[in-house]
Amino acid sequence: MKRPNRHFLALNSLHIFNDGFQASLVLLLPFIAVGQHFSLAKIGSLGTIVNIAGIALALPAGYIATKLGGLKTLLLALFIYAVGFFGAGVFTEYYALAAMFLLAGVGFGVFHPIAFGLIAKWTPKARRGRTIGNFTAIGDIGRIGISAAASFIAVGIGWQQTAMLYAAGAILLGLGATRFLRGRDAIEIKDHQPTAMTLWQIVRNRRLLLAFAAAALDSFASASLYIFLPFLLLKRGIDPALLGTFTAAFFAGNFFGKTLLGRLVDRLGNATVFIVADALMALFIFVLATATAAWLIIACSIVLGIFTKGTVPVLQTMMAEAVEHHGNYEKTFGLGALITGVAIAVAPIVLGIVSDHSGIVTAFTIMAATALLAVVPGVVYALIRTPKTPQEES
Repeated sequence: MKRPNRHFLALNSLHIFNDGFQASLVLLLPFIAVGQHFSLAKIGSLGTIVNIAGIALALPAGYIATKLGGLKTLLLALFIYAVGFFGAGVFTEYYALAAMFLLAGVGFGVFHPIAFGLIAKWTPKARRGRTIGNFTAIGDIGRIGISAAASFIAVGIGWQQTAMLYAAGAILLGLGATRFLRGRDAIEIKDHQPTAMTLWQIVRNRRLLLAFAAAALDSFASASLYIFLPFLLLKRGIDPALLGTFTAAFFAGNFFGKTLLGRLVDRLGNATVFIVADALMALFIFVLATATAAWLIIACSIVLGIFTKGTVPVLQTMMAEAVEHHGNYEKTFGLGALITGVAIAVAPIVLGIVSDHSGIVTAFTIMAATALLAVVPGVVYALIRTPKTPQEES
């Protein structure tokens, strides 16, 4: 489906803002802790509230987008998290702040399922891997640039003023984006309507279930890697001052992996790329867990950065391909985001308990085993054909 360039530009810009503002809100937590004398439990709960809101809104997001239109919903989400930022700048009492963080989380939570659905609709299958890969990498620009500014500004003028400044910026950006999309190109061009299907009919799709299973296992294996990496490095006797270097290497791999694996999808096929990527992820997690040489740990960090986030566009194309016969992309990506969100939330808890009882190396071994297990649904996915359309089945 051909789309005006302004729609792609708007979607990419909204992605930069969404990811950048979300990271910025989390970066205000240390300043809130000091300013309001909150316990770490309260600060941790504020961060969790943002993530929980995202998980809870993942599935409804698809339904909302089908009613209002994708871009309109994303613009509305921007104004919602702008209100959350403004409220965070006004209120200082814990429960009021929690409500504002929840509101901001609602705005952030609807973005990715809807955005991936729009990309899947607007992009030919032959170029979908590259497009989604580039799109996921673009979000890192916001995480790096917008969130980096938040800390400097908060030091200079205080966290409340920073939150209100970001709220004003979000509102201005939203108004500008709305005006940009008006004119001879409406905000939402009527798309070809997807085949009407219930959620139950969608999840009966065997290929889609396999893509969900692969995504859940992949997310469990990779989502907590950067959280536990510093603890593994400290166990290996790495100088604490160098922890940032290893983490930076990991995130550099993240950015490179999204664009590289996305391009490989268009050349080799999504299932093939996923199988190889997760098999290599399992191998390098195991090597990282047993390595002692600093150079080998750095190399593994970079390579794992490529595979842990590089599989995001691969999995999104697998989900899109599985439902291409009926075109319910928003609902599909919403359900996928819910499943992976639960896996991402559960993984650090489980792996943290394992680390306390059996050691950090055991936790990394479990990550490696889970990544290897994710290969199984990937292989089966490759062996099953895409389901027929309801018209073909009748």
